Amino acid sequence: MKRVVNSLFALGFLVSCFAQRVDTAAVNEASFLKQVYQFAPSVLNSGLQVDIQNQDWLAAKAVFEPKLGGTYAAKNYGDKLYYSKLDAGVKVKTPLGVKVTGGYTQNEGVFLNPEGTVPLQGIAYAGIEIPLGAGLFTDEDRTYIKQQRIENNAAGLVNQLEINDHLLSSGVAYWHWYESIMLLELSQEAIEQARNRWQYVVLQNKIGEAADIDTLEAFINYQNRQAFLLESTVKWEKYRNYILNFLWQPELQQKMVAPLVDIDYKAQFPDSFQQRQITQTHPYIQLLVMDSMINQTNLMLAKEYYKPQVDLAFKLQEDGGSIGNFNYNPTQNNYVGLNVYMPIFLRKQRAKSEQAVIKNEVIGNKKKEALVKLENAQRTYYQNTINLKQSLDLLEVTNDNYKRMLDAEQAKFNAGESSLFIVNNRELKWIESREKYIKTYSDYRKSILDYYHSLGILPQIVQ
Repeated sequence: MKRVVNSLFALGFLVSCFAQRVDTAAVNEASFLKQVYQFAPSVLNSGLQVDIQNQDWLAAKAVFEPKLGGTYAAKNYGDKLYYSKLDAGVKVKTPLGVKVTGGYTQNEGVFLNPEGTVPLQGIAYAGIEIPLGAGLFTDEDRTYIKQQRIENNAAGLVNQLEINDHLLSSGVAYWHWYESIMLLELSQEAIEQARNRWQYVVLQNKIGEAADIDTLEAFINYQNRQAFLLESTVKWEKYRNYILNFLWQPELQQKMVAPLVDIDYKAQFPDSFQQRQITQTHPYIQLLVMDSMINQTNLMLAKEYYKPQVDLAFKLQEDGGSIGNFNYNPTQNNYVGLNVYMPIFLRKQRAKSEQAVIKNEVIGNKKKEALVKLENAQRTYYQNTINLKQSLDLLEVTNDNYKRMLDAEQAKFNAGESSLFIVNNRELKWIESREKYIKTYSDYRKSILDYYHSLGILPQIVQ
């Protein structure tokens, strides 16, 4: 590693500003983003939303749980028991839509409805309920289960998108912070040079070697550098406070931090981007796929109820006193029930079906548009990163050349062979070049983050 930044200045500067806080920590981009990923409340809350959805999924599966139930009713008046009716049992709905039931019935009383008459020891029964028409292949409960399973997977994708966005915001804040520190360093160096030059010209003026106008020009240049320092200080204070919004690791919260940057860092680009495979696996695209799957279950449900509703129930019954003998007689001791229901015009079913078809088209259009935008964003950030790196290489050489020219002109000025105007002009060019280099480097590192963000892989990069 050729140079690990001017961050050394950052540490020294911050320590001098806050001498009472001696513990300092240099934080590079990777460790900074990792602690955001591990400790930031927004990231943690996003993960908790996944846990909440997991509980919704667990709750949804309750439709297939065995359910115990029973009813009891009794009426007494005077010295007569009008009736006493008990029906208790268990019902299980299977994933196939068939309901299995079993239970016990005991009825007695003077005024009991004749159809409720049972043997003295009651009746034990076991049966099934089968949908032969609508509800045979799917129904509301089974559709809900499917949708909750999909929502459970979608929650993880939403979590990835939210973390992806938060890490980008954190990374951008980091590079703004770094840029403000480097500009502050530049302004301090510039004002120090301007002060020394002004003081030198004042001394030269006192011995008659410099004109009064030169002292004024040197002082104006010094004032300009003061304004530059003030502007840089305001920006540094802004981002020094802003970066605290992203420092959540307990150890870092007890220390003073400074950016640690490898100025020669080179961006790494996933090879899969060139094959355009990674776009299809982008969390947002996968989320649209999940949305389409949910919509498809609604379409299947709507079409299921185009059929008439035919529900068949069949129970085998036996005297409660001989239940252990398993003497069920299907031809004699049974109960058969049949319910048939059919809407004539199917308005609701056709409307729901058409609505699902339209929504599927909407989702398809969204996906098509999202793919184009994602590919364009990836292509833009990819090329922008390469261009910024090339600009950085040029600016680095340019900045070094301006610095050499300034040093040479300063030496000539000290020897009385150059004018103050030329020195100030050389210095201004160097400051502008250095400032542009700092901002371009910050843009370069942010562009890399934008590229990873457009791929939706910032969480994987950080991990």
